[in-house]
Amino acid sequence: MTPSARKFSKVVLVAALLALAAYWYWSPWLAIHQMRNAAKAGDATAFNERVDYPLLRESLKGQLSTAIGAKATERSESGSDIAKAGAALGSLFATAMVDSMVDAFVRPESVMRIMQEGKLMPRRESRAKQPDGPVSDPEGDAEGSQSSTRREPIWTTERHGVDTFILYARRAGQAEDRRTGLVFQRRGFASWVLTEVRLPAL
Repeated sequence: MTPSARKFSKVVLVAALLALAAYWYWSPWLAIHQMRNAAKAGDATAFNERVDYPLLRESLKGQLSTAIGAKATERSESGSDIAKAGAALGSLFATAMVDSMVDAFVRPESVMRIMQEGKLMPRRESRAKQPDGPVSDPEGDAEGSQSSTRREPIWTTERHGVDTFILYARRAGQAEDRRTGLVFQRRGFASWVLTEVRLPAL
């Protein structure tokens, strides 16, 4: 191999390594972009490939159970014996319901909504539609459009080490502790999977 050929081979190798490193670094953003596109298109098959539903359910069950337990402890420390017994019983029933509620709720359509809107519950319709379709109102449509823009979440990201990437969503004016966090874990070289949804303080 001639010196020029060897030099060219080294340049190609370095370029390939740099491209690979760039792909590895930007892979979580690419995964999120693909998930959001799948959510907008209603493509559950493509979306589900990047969601670990068992881990997602466990994360929500743990957070809700912890919140219920904290509320029960709070009530039991500040009330009468009857209030304490009622709080303990209520906590027991609520904890028993958490599992079935989470199992029923964590489905592709609800997780897709989180990826699009940054929250668990759907938006309220600002205007009821008439049987023949929506009423055209240029001024109202403009106001609705501005309102919709204001409701769009503010997205921020954090990277923890090489295996964890968190996408946060919050509304304008909301405190940091009111944001929702979507936690992605790296699988393999550059594949990312949604494994947890961190809820705002309850």
